[in-house]
Amino acid sequence: MFIISSLLVLFILTFKFLSSYIKTIRTGDPNETNLTYWMFSYDFKSKNKEWVPEDKQLLQRKRNRNFLVFVLYILAFSIFLLLNSFTAHLLDVIVNPKFSYPV
Repeated sequence: MFIISSLLVLFILTFKFLSSYIKTIRTGDPNETNLTYWMFSYDFKSKNKEWVPEDKQLLQRKRNRNFLVFVLYILAFSIFLLLNSFTAHLLDVIVNPKFSYPV
């Protein structure tokens, strides 16, 4: 249970750091805001009907940001699994207490 709780704390701190880092970096996309930090760059709808190729540096920054958002999603899923495991361990301790008092 100690390993799960320490991993949970580590993943939550990493999630907070990564989300604040993603909020601060900017790729140059006009659709980016602090509220849409969790979205991939291809989730934004283009206002322009015609397709215009983007700059290679902008595409590389978008790929890097998309990778960080993907890692953020993986962390969120891992936190969900660890929290469920922690809750199961905690309920097992509550239901079946095994205290051994030293004599």
